[in-house]
Amino acid sequence: MEKFILAYESKFSKYGVFAISAPLILMTLIDTLNALGRKLYMPFPCCLEAVESLLVISVYLGVSIVASEGGHVSVTITTRKLPLSVQYGLDAFANFLAALTFSFWAVGAWKEAFKALRIMEMRIGVYRFPLWPFRIIFALGITMLIFQLVLNTVRFVHKALGRHDYATPKTQEPEAILQQI
Repeated sequence: MEKFILAYESKFSKYGVFAISAPLILMTLIDTLNALGRKLYMPFPCCLEAVESLLVISVYLGVSIVASEGGHVSVTITTRKLPLSVQYGLDAFANFLAALTFSFWAVGAWKEAFKALRIMEMRIGVYRFPLWPFRIIFALGITMLIFQLVLNTVRFVHKALGRHDYATPKTQEPEAILQQI
């Protein structure tokens, strides 16, 4: 299980950045073409729909990466004087509560995604623009966030219990190796 977690986190941090930056580059190109097109009296068709939909990919896949790196806002004014194990325990509890909260949100997102898939939801404009794939990506992004929050919970529980990391046995930690020498 620990090898799976490490493999997942390494692949996710390696390829996740590309998965969220490619839509940002595409949105920039689409908006630039639209701005130039408006000056030439021929705007880029479906620009608004495309940018709104691509934003879903960048935001909801991006929050998983932020959660994996611990890049979220952490207010430590009340906890910084506590012992490190208590701080890790509180972090584990916070990640658990976040996973629980987002689980309720994910259930609704998946219901909406399957509903959109069933009716093949489209936005009608100059052209028909499919919305159902992006509803699925939205639900997938929230599910990935929940998975990452559960991994963070496991990591902080192990750190609160005195292990250096959740993937290394306690006997292989640097402190244990130094004590053996």
